[in-house]
Amino acid sequence: MSMKIPKLPAPPNISLPRKLPAMPKLGAIANALPARSPSAPVRVPKDHRRPEEPSASIWRTLTKPVRLINWRIVTAALFGVGILHIVATLAAPSLAIATAYNRLEGALPANSVLVLPQIAPGAQPLPFMSPALRYAMCRFDTTTGPVDVSVELSETGSSLTIYSVEGEAIYTAAQSDVALHRVRIVPADGRFLGLTPEARGRQSDQVPSATLPADRGIVVYALPDRGVSYLTQTEQLLRSASCRLAGARS
Repeated sequence: MSMKIPKLPAPPNISLPRKLPAMPKLGAIANALPARSPSAPVRVPKDHRRPEEPSASIWRTLTKPVRLINWRIVTAALFGVGILHIVATLAAPSLAIATAYNRLEGALPANSVLVLPQIAPGAQPLPFMSPALRYAMCRFDTTTGPVDVSVELSETGSSLTIYSVEGEAIYTAAQSDVALHRVRIVPADGRFLGLTPEARGRQSDQVPSATLPADRGIVVYALPDRGVSYLTQTEQLLRSASCRLAGARS
């Protein structure tokens, strides 16, 4: 007996669209999202934060006062203090109430050598004078003309120093092979002092070792104090020093 197989119904006729709808672009999706400020911190859930180490927290606590300091102001203040210190140091000699010249002006005769006694505590003409030296001083004044200074610098440790009114050392000389050291101090105003002997065709027997311009100041001649045995010789050398107007006789 033959069995009949039933026929299946035909599938419905479904018409497909010719063009599929376009997928939205990523840029459009990003523009649709709410805007976030670049500087706004990203919120991280508390559960996902990395726990802070105790040492980092302690270090931040200790350095907090240092981080609060305005280092620009501190640097500027240090530079200001340094400049003020330099200016005060340079201006100190000019702002002094009494200079060495003012203290010795009344005690030293003009253009004449004065041999000082041995230096002793409480009997120092100027501070910091060494008791190991003997001194002779002269207050020179070139108002009326040049001043000639001559000293013996053959002894070991002997020296000649010429100071200005402000206390500046404008000339210094130490022991030398020259038997007699001569310095001519001329007025600083540049006045005409006449012709020298060499300009007049004559040879001078007193040629200065140095010539320097200065109006007023102090000449200091120092010799080492070698004790009682050499006291007479030291006194003779000090008294042989000369400080007088040019052309004047001793």
